[in-house]
Amino acid sequence: MSNTQESSSSTTENDCETTPSLGNQLLNARQLAGLSIDDVAKNLYISKAVVNELETDSVPESSNALFYRGYVKSYAVLLGLDCDELVKIFRAQYHCDDDLKTMQTFSNRSKNDTHNNYLNWVTRGIVVVITIAIVVWWQQRQSMSEMPTITQESIAVANEPSPRLPIAPIANTVVEVDTKNLQSTFTFSQDCWVKITDATNAVVAIGIKKAGTSIDVSGVPPLEVILGAPQGVEITYQQQTLDISSYISNETAKFTLPLEQ
Repeated sequence: MSNTQESSSSTTENDCETTPSLGNQLLNARQLAGLSIDDVAKNLYISKAVVNELETDSVPESSNALFYRGYVKSYAVLLGLDCDELVKIFRAQYHCDDDLKTMQTFSNRSKNDTHNNYLNWVTRGIVVVITIAIVVWWQQRQSMSEMPTITQESIAVANEPSPRLPIAPIANTVVEVDTKNLQSTFTFSQDCWVKITDATNAVVAIGIKKAGTSIDVSGVPPLEVILGAPQGVEITYQQQTLDISSYISNETAKFTLPLEQ
């Protein structure tokens, strides 16, 4: 049984010795592809120092294993190698499984912290809203308590009839208005502009009256008469023809009916 174990361990050691390291595989594949270290650094957007560390198997122990694992995968894709196999060799060669577990633990802790922070903010917001609601409710309650109380006495006082003030008697004044309309007739022998207004300022007649026409005028006396061509107008009032020659001035006439004595 012991002989079998010794032979098995010796076989494993021989396999490890015959398997080329990660750096050797990357170096040989790059040289076969005809690429320089500068070409690799430009294509992978990494420094030449990182490429050299990977090819010489000299990755520092203090380096971030997660980043270098990504460099290995990118380098494998560039050279057309098996990514999973090279990453496996990288982990075994640099014993970075523990580092990866630590990174995963840190990532999970960061997610939990973010989630807890979100819950804390939500809780604080709810507390603030509840506090504001309580303050507003308390202020409204205080305002309502300060309002005057309506008692039965105040209602009775409000319902009492107000004292009536003495009303002054309205004087029986009578405005006498002469409602008897004045009747007259205007006959035109030539065209004439006319404006006639009665005592109430109502316009009885206005406008140009044609020759050969006549109008009957009725209104509250006295009537104010303005004629534009008085020579061609005959006025009949109380069955008499009126003489208006004394009222003509500058071929116009202005007077009142009945004529002033």
